[in-house]
Parts: sequence; structure tokens; C-alpha cells
Amino acid sequence: MLIIAVLTLPTKSLASSNNSTIAALDIRIVETLVAMDIIPASLTDPEAHSFSNPRLSDATNLGIGFQPNLELLSQVSPQKILISPNLAQISAQLSGISPLKSLTPYGNEAGADSWQQLTSFTRELGTYIDAESSAERLIREAEQHLHALRESIPDNQPPLLIIRLMDNRHARVFGSNSMFQSALEQLELTNVWQGESNHWGFTTVSIDALIDIDARLVILESPYANSPVREQFSAQGTWRYMRSLRRGDELYLPATFHHFGALPSTLSFADLLVEALDVRSEH
Repeated sequence: MLIIAVLTLPTKSLASSNNSTIAALDIRIVETLVAMDIIPASLTDPEAHSFSNPRLSDATNLGIGFQPNLELLSQVSPQKILISPNLAQISAQLSGISPLKSLTPYGNEAGADSWQQLTSFTRELGTYIDAESSAERLIREAEQHLHALRESIPDNQPPLLIIRLMDNRHARVFGSNSMFQSALEQLELTNVWQGESNHWGFTTVSIDALIDIDARLVILESPYANSPVREQFSAQGTWRYMRSLRRGDELYLPATFHHFGALPSTLSFADLLVEALDVRSEH
């Protein structure tokens, strides 16, 4: 299947004028900035950016996301610091360095529209850094790309169950307010999981809660695993009794995007999923 190129924004952008003003201390913010062709001058967790852009190598490394190097950040002296609510405990210290903005595409509202949260996050980020047109372009290109993917999906797709294996008896299952749900809705695919989810869009359940669910299983590779998840499944006997695994109806997606990401990760997931569905339809 031909994967359509997306997010190819013009090289000429706010990157040349605004990058020195921004410190980005959240993976979702960084990947969105990169997709808008804006490279922050400093950031946390540079090695965690699976969407890696060579231009990120020029950014100052502020260390790990939950404990940024405040002394170094103060030396960099950005005009704006962008964080997620995860850093609320040090927000007073951060605001003492530079003006601070907290942004997240994941809220605590029950029943929130996941796609609306992603696009609102993108627009809010664009507005704060005076890059509204870049944000709107990113959203427009994302919508166009997902529409093209939707048109390419083979008909009569079964419901999907999206999980990440945690151990030999438990998995994270992704539900209504997850990043994955936003992609499925745009692709007009069905998420079979209707159980409760936390504000990140998942809940951790035992094999007993999943074993009788009749759906195509989408298995996410963990970015922290030492071996491919399919090897873990074969080694952990209980999982092989799941209905989808018994009939060989599962898809494995690599850990090349953030499971709790913003629009760029959502698009990467959608690309991989549609490609896997296309390959399955050919067999």
C-alpha cells in the first residue's frame, strides 16, 4: 500500500525566528512543534522522540521529562516555557524563569471527544507561540491524510481491540478517550472496548476481561520491551486462549510513535494500522 506523505510544511516558517524563544518540556508539545516546522531551542527527553528530526540535535538537552535541569534552563533563558500538567509540581519554579504555558491533549472530562482534544491542543499551542497558520495547516493536512487513508481501507472491517501487553496476565486496553480512538473514528473503524478508561485513554485489565472478546486484536509493541511482543505472547501460554489469537486474527504495530501522543503520533498510528489492514486483506 502507498502511504501518503503528510505534514510536509514549507521549510520557511517560524522556526528561523521563534525557535530561540521556546523551551518545550513535553513530548506531545515537541512532536507538534516539529510537525509545524518549529524547532525549540531546548527540550527534555531528546532520545525519546521516536519521530526524531535531525534538527532536534541542535536543541539544548534539558534532561529527563519529569525532572528537567532547571539551572540549565535558566541559563538558556527562553522567552516561553511550554509544559504539560505533569510538571505542575514545579510550575512555580519554572514560572520564575520565564512565562509558562501548560498544554495537554488529554483532559479529565468524561466523554470528551478525543479528536477535538487533539485539534484544540494544536490550535492552543499555535496561538500561544504566534503560529496559528502553521497549526491550522497541520490540522488541515492531518484531516486530509486521514480521509485518504479511510478511502483506502478494505470494506467490512471487524471491530478492533487495541492493547499493550504488560505482563503474563495483564494488558493495557485503549478506549474511548485515547489517541487511538481519535484515529479510529476518523478512519470509520470500530473500537470494541467500551469499558472505562483513565484520562490517558486506557485501563489495565487481566486476561480474564479480554479472553472472550471477539474482535481483531491490535497489539502495540512496547518501546520498553527487550524482545518483540509476539515472542512474549508465544512464551506466555494464557494469552494464546484469546479468541482472536486462536484464529490468528491479530496485528502487531511497532513502537515508532507515542502511545499518548498528539496529532503526529495519531497519524503514524493510522498509517501503520491501515497498512497492516491492507496487508491482511491480501492474504
